[in-house]
Amino acid sequence: MLPGTSTIDGGSAGVFSLTRNSFLDDRLLAAPGVSSISDMLIGQPLDRVFSNGPAPFGCQAGGGSLCELDTLRFTPVTLSQNSRTVVPVSAGTSGPVANYEGPGNPISWAPSPNPPPLITPPTCLVPNIPGQRPTSIDTQVTNLLAPGDPFGDPTHGIPPTGLLTPEQNSFFAGPSAAQSQVSLCTPYALRTQIGHFLYIADRVAGQVVVANSNSLRVLQRIPLPDATELAMSGGMRLLAVTQPSLDLVSFVDIDPASLTFHQIVHTTQVGNSPRGIAWTPDNEDILVCNEGSGSVSIISMATLNVRKVVRRGLDRPFAIAITPRETNFGFQRNTYLAWILDRSGHVSLFESGPNGVNGWGFDDIIWRTPYVFPEAKAIQPDPHNSRPSVWIAHRVKLHANGNPTTQLGGAVSNLAVDSATVGPIPLAFGQAPNLRNRQMKIEVSIGDDQLTGTPTDLAFDDQRNLGMLAVTPGQFSAGSTILANGRHPVRQVNGVALDTNSPSFLFVPVRRGAPGQEQIDVIRLSSFTRIDTNAFLPGTQSIPAAGANTVANYFRQ
Repeated sequence: MLPGTSTIDGGSAGVFSLTRNSFLDDRLLAAPGVSSISDMLIGQPLDRVFSNGPAPFGCQAGGGSLCELDTLRFTPVTLSQNSRTVVPVSAGTSGPVANYEGPGNPISWAPSPNPPPLITPPTCLVPNIPGQRPTSIDTQVTNLLAPGDPFGDPTHGIPPTGLLTPEQNSFFAGPSAAQSQVSLCTPYALRTQIGHFLYIADRVAGQVVVANSNSLRVLQRIPLPDATELAMSGGMRLLAVTQPSLDLVSFVDIDPASLTFHQIVHTTQVGNSPRGIAWTPDNEDILVCNEGSGSVSIISMATLNVRKVVRRGLDRPFAIAITPRETNFGFQRNTYLAWILDRSGHVSLFESGPNGVNGWGFDDIIWRTPYVFPEAKAIQPDPHNSRPSVWIAHRVKLHANGNPTTQLGGAVSNLAVDSATVGPIPLAFGQAPNLRNRQMKIEVSIGDDQLTGTPTDLAFDDQRNLGMLAVTPGQFSAGSTILANGRHPVRQVNGVALDTNSPSFLFVPVRRGAPGQEQIDVIRLSSFTRIDTNAFLPGTQSIPAAGANTVANYFRQ
């Protein structure tokens, strides 16, 4: 919370700026650490493996504190007034909706300081944890990490006065100072080490690179030839990796408590050239786009084997997004929808089962867009789940004097189920797959009047989320859920379904002219307009990021 004196203990350059390492380089991981990046996903908290707790399960040498025991992680929490964030009961207005005692640091709260400055000697020597400990729950200081003006007014010498987020989501909840007896320690929520396991598909090197998401230090390399795209189970215990040249999907154990942690535990043969892959949030199926064979393989979570192949109307499918089973939210159809993007620019909609006698879902492709998203690059679920919808990054025909031209510009569009009959509809005997009273609509399209180039990917901020609450298992879920930090986009609180993540911004990497001019456009979701990311320069600035192609936030699918 004090100004830094060097590049070792320095802080951030401000909101929407790129983080720099101690060499003042914003490329925190580069060759030879990584050769290529085709996909990224953020996994479980690092402190499940690297912590300053006592030996033998925490710090092995040069540190270790009884006050960082797993059993001391306990915080009664409740919802903020608008149910967008989780707050300690002491900061809330009602009794607890849960007691946070989950595995690892909670995703809903930003630790202070973050990023932590490097300190000497390190918090722990073995394993090496060089970052400063989170601010103690016993610290009697004023919390300055509150909502406010993140930019200030540089032209008049007015400094920033608060955080970008509209709601408080940082609490001084680190462990007490080291004590001789556990009874003298205060229960905590956040501990050293800050960050998560970051999984990077390095197709060129034929491996999945495992890095520290906070420092980007490489922790491990998992050999997987032609590793291309990634998907993570809702319980965050398995990572699925497509390998197009081998027609395989490999499953890696990513549960830090498992004896096979970071080992390949299963391989599944699928169609030709598998690429895009997504895991149903309810832990039912894994859907794989087989670009070479024009099909989608559906892998059962229960067996990790292919249970079905669908192909109706597909043309080289390469990307997919899945919205969860609509139980007591959306249109309450009690089916999940998979949105399949193909190279021709069409989106096909898959509706889950159960089908057959007494079923209410086709378990098949039910619709294909009559319109095209030209040269589409990426698709992601819309985090706001009041209606099933997705965002698509693509190109669009430009217009001159009201007439379309042969030139293409960039756009990101929201495709949604606009209306539907509410509740499950039993299948009729012999009925062909169809939308069954669903109406589809392009809700909004953000084009060249806002974007500065051709979009290549999509990500959202995670500033306001309920992720530290437990996920409620679904009727068809296979395998166990996780106590906290699960990736399901909906949380059930006292029988009410709430969006897990309530982002304010959409981040879009764009290509502009010559290589090296790439940048990240930041779109405000309330107005669908590009915002200025640098108040010190004239005009509306984006985040300069040479080579930017892929972006990832915690709840990325």
